[in-house]
Amino acid sequence: MAARKLLIVYYSAAGNTRKMAEAIGASAQKAGVAMSIRKAEECSLEEMADADGIVVGSPTYFSNVAWQVKKLIDDSIALYRKDHKLGGKVGGCFTSSGTRGDGIDCVRMLELAFGVHHRMMLVPGIVTASGDDDEEVTRLCEQFGAEIARKMLV
Repeated sequence: MAARKLLIVYYSAAGNTRKMAEAIGASAQKAGVAMSIRKAEECSLEEMADADGIVVGSPTYFSNVAWQVKKLIDDSIALYRKDHKLGGKVGGCFTSSGTRGDGIDCVRMLELAFGVHHRMMLVPGIVTASGDDDEEVTRLCEQFGAEIARKMLV
């Protein structure tokens, strides 16, 4: 049987969201899934359709996602219209935010797009905020990546 494929898509301006994506991916890969990481602006809809699991991350801007991630979400309507091509896939969402409250709103936006509309099976998203300890953020991301992998391998 071919390895299950996890696609991690993110946008990062300051590097915090990129670090989260890398920690999530390393943990998922360690747990036994094949993993690739793509910047949102470089990710194709075909990559999303071909993946067994998708994790999407964005910094939080005014309680919402970065425009690069929003564009990918908007473009993904083509997959929605093609028999819900993302439906049933394992997924997750994450953000790096200035404040926890804004981050919760951002993850909620991502979860609406991928969980409700695309009908993916989401692991509850994670939010980090300014001032969070770097080691704690890494631990949280590693746990998230391991949980995504566990659900993909069931």
